[in-house]
Amino acid sequence: MKPLHWLIVLLTATLFGSSFLFIKLAVQEVPPLTLAAARVVLAAIAMTGMLYAVGGRLPALGRNWFPLLVLGVLTAAVPYAAISWGQARIEASLGGILFATIPIFTVVIAPMVTQETRLTGARLAGVGVAFAGVLTTLGTQAFNTLEIGGVSEHLAGAGATLLAAFCYAIGNIYARIKTGINPIVMASGQLITGSLILLPIALLIDPPLVALPGDTALYSTLALSLLSTATPVLMMFWLVRNAGATNASVLAFFIPVASVLLGTIVLHESLETHEIAGFALILLGALASTGTFSRLITRTA
Repeated sequence: MKPLHWLIVLLTATLFGSSFLFIKLAVQEVPPLTLAAARVVLAAIAMTGMLYAVGGRLPALGRNWFPLLVLGVLTAAVPYAAISWGQARIEASLGGILFATIPIFTVVIAPMVTQETRLTGARLAGVGVAFAGVLTTLGTQAFNTLEIGGVSEHLAGAGATLLAAFCYAIGNIYARIKTGINPIVMASGQLITGSLILLPIALLIDPPLVALPGDTALYSTLALSLLSTATPVLMMFWLVRNAGATNASVLAFFIPVASVLLGTIVLHESLETHEIAGFALILLGALASTGTFSRLITRTA
């Protein structure tokens, strides 16, 4: 990749990774489902406005919306709600670390539905290393402290975050299959359908906000929607078109790094030794399972 491509990768990863920071700041005052609904609605408005500004248009109502509905569930409604719920229980940096499992889930699931990749022994070993990294990151304390129905708050929050990563992986594979849909139309449509799912659920389940949240929560919600959702999605599409999908996939390795750094610097979160070791194992497993090691060796040979 050219230097400009690497600059866009780092900036996009930083914006995506900042979502954990903004969620952590906002969820202190805004209920998780309400926060997730606000995030997807505001991002949908911004993305759809951008779509029409560049001369695009949404598909006519009908079966063309079915893929957008599936993506809305997998890449908006479920993960946004799960991340917000999880961030009320775990650190922002830990959320970013666990999100590094997206390539791992992708490597395991993709061979079942596409012909692009095969689950070789080396890839399977990488998955095993990454799984060991997840367990190491959580630590024994998460399994010993029983608070919610026999499960610790820490473990429940981590599980919700892993569920979000799992849904993103499936959604990305599904989006790859539906290659005939324009990327900006796909992004706008999935945010719209995600809004239609999350907004009524939030209104039914979460207690209504009797007053506007404080400045920190309000600005964090706006930043989450515009800076951490709509903007990096557009940048990611630019990267895919100009540097290729394979090169764009390295985003998955930089997003957790950005999340950890922001959580440590801004929120003053401290990383335990087992979290650092687990993070290293997850990244090592992701590099091995996605074939990044073999590509690097081939290029330098």
